[in-house]
Order: sequence, then C-alpha cells, then structure tokens
Amino acid sequence: MKKLMITGCALALGVVWTVAPASAQESTKDKVERKTERAVDKVEDKSRDAKDKIKEESREAKDKVKDTSRDVKDKTVDKTESTTEKIKDTTRDAKDKVKETTRETKDKISEKSHEAKDKITGKSHPATSKSDVRNAQQSLQAKGFDPGPIDGIHGPRTSAAVRKFQQAEGLEATGRLDSNTMTKLSGSASVSSPSASPASTAQEAQSTPPPAQPGAVKPVPRQNP
Repeated sequence: MKKLMITGCALALGVVWTVAPASAQESTKDKVERKTERAVDKVEDKSRDAKDKIKEESREAKDKVKDTSRDVKDKTVDKTESTTEKIKDTTRDAKDKVKETTRETKDKISEKSHEAKDKITGKSHPATSKSDVRNAQQSLQAKGFDPGPIDGIHGPRTSAAVRKFQQAEGLEATGRLDSNTMTKLSGSASVSSPSASPASTAQEAQSTPPPAQPGAVKPVPRQNP
C-alpha cells in the first residue's frame, strides 16, 4: 500500500514536471506575440503620423511657394506698369519739348529770313522803335493774340502773334509789323467823306437865284406871239 502511494506521487510529480514547461512555453509565446503586435502597431502609428506630418509640411511649403510666387508676380507687374507709365510720361515730355523747341526754332528762322529779305530788298521795318513794338504788343494782347512779354522786342512769340493776327484779318501772314498791320492794330483806318470841290460849289452858287429885295418889281415873263 505504501509503495503504491509512493508510485502514484511519483507519477503525479512526473506529469506536473512534464506539463509545466509546456504551459510556460505557451504563456511566453503569447506574451511575445502580444508584445510584437503592440510594437508593430506603434511602428505603424509612428509611420502614419510621420507620413501625415510630411504631407502637412509639404502642403504648407507648397502654399508658401505659391504665395511667394504670387507676391513676386504682383510686384513684377506693378513695377512693369510703373516703369511703363514713367517711360510714357518721359516720352511725352520729351516730345512736347521737341515740339516747343522746333516751333521756337522755326519762328526764329522765319524771323531771320524776313529780316534778311528786308535787308536785301532795302525795305526797312516800319516799327523800328521799342515804343512801336510795345504798342503793337499791347494791341495784339487786347485782341486776344498772345505776343509774350510786353517788352518792346519783336521776338519769335511776337512774330507768331502778328502772323496769326494777319491771317485773321486777311493780310499776308509775314509776321512783320508792316504799315497795313500797324493800321489794323491801331484801328485808325477810318474812311473820311470827300469834301465838296470849289468848282461844284461855284456852280451851285450860280444856279441858285439871289433872294428878292423888298419893293422891287417882279419882272413879268414875256410871252411869244
């Protein structure tokens, strides 16, 4: 009896020692699998987070590049428009200056040509004194033709004003203050009525009968038979 009990205990201990390592192995395997799964999940989460972060940063960088490109483009367009306007203004000013210079040069050349022509033909300018020129300038200004400064100098602007006045009055547009022009400017062209001649006066006196004296006999006209 005692031997049987000892043998049973030995068998039980043998079973325990045999089953215990297997259970221990299964428990360790589960733990390893769970740890592996958790590690994989963590790696996937980190990868996903890193991927999302990279996408967000890429999107932000792309937006910044777009904004910077847009700003640069707008600035370039503004600078181009400003430069174009400046060039147009400068060109317009230069063109106006060239026109003004050309006009003044043309007036000076015309004035010198007229002066040379007068010297060649021996004609003298009727308005040689400063006072005559000044009076003409005042008359031109009063009539709406700008002769420039009232200084008594027959310069290009005065010649241009005289030329315009002559054209308006139907005169030859020479730009010179000739006698006809001075007459038109002074307004002294008045037509006077012709006076009666002595011959006509005497004839009227002869044809008018003298007045009758008091007490005189009025002659009777003789009748023909």
